[in-house]
Amino acid sequence: SATTPHADTPMSIIRDPILLTFLVLCFLFHMSNGTVLPLVMQTLAIGEGSSGILFSGFCIIVAQMFMVLSAKICGDFSVKYGRKPLFLIGLFSVPIRCAILAGLTTVKNNFEAAGIASPLWLQLVTLSTQILDGVGAGVFGTMYILVTSDISGGTGRFSMTLGMTTAAMSIGGTVSGYLGQAIAQDMGYRTAFIVLGFMSAVPALLYLFFMPETLPAHVREDAANKALKKMTSIAENDEENAAQKPYVELT
Repeated sequence: SATTPHADTPMSIIRDPILLTFLVLCFLFHMSNGTVLPLVMQTLAIGEGSSGILFSGFCIIVAQMFMVLSAKICGDFSVKYGRKPLFLIGLFSVPIRCAILAGLTTVKNNFEAAGIASPLWLQLVTLSTQILDGVGAGVFGTMYILVTSDISGGTGRFSMTLGMTTAAMSIGGTVSGYLGQAIAQDMGYRTAFIVLGFMSAVPALLYLFFMPETLPAHVREDAANKALKKMTSIAENDEENAAQKPYVELT
């Protein structure tokens, strides 16, 4: 019938410039970020004996803890503040992390050149960079689904769009595994972190300058109205409670 809704054609979805930009962004992010964790684990484990293996194992634990926290924050505040500010935090966490790791690797190389074992504080600081890994993974893992939903809103093609973005992420992660290890083997870990850091800045800048805020305006307005009504209701209840309290005259 004339009132029956119809989904957009697959070709109309593929031609969407916002979706194409987001697909490139997903690919580039995972191509630069996917191999950083294995490289960090290797730098902690190589030449450090059993303690290095222990620290490399803690890399995953630290990242997962902060990933859960970041995902929770994104779920709570993505409607209030919009998708873009939160997504940018996750995207820029990777180049910042790579820059720190490149500096720490330089310090470690200097210790090794002097014949000195890496101090414990250096291992702990290297391990702490996994906080940024958890932030990036938690933010991206949550926000890419929300942004995909925003882009496909009203088209009837959410599953198709989500499949495309997930495929771009998977392909990027696959390429990252080879690329990062090849650079580390041929030019060293410091160079690998520098190259991956510059690569990870590309999707962050791409999102900053070329991706619009995808959260529909009416969704944010509804959330703001609900918050205002809640605050008004709390204030009214406080006034009623204050009015019901017995008045005691002090003499």
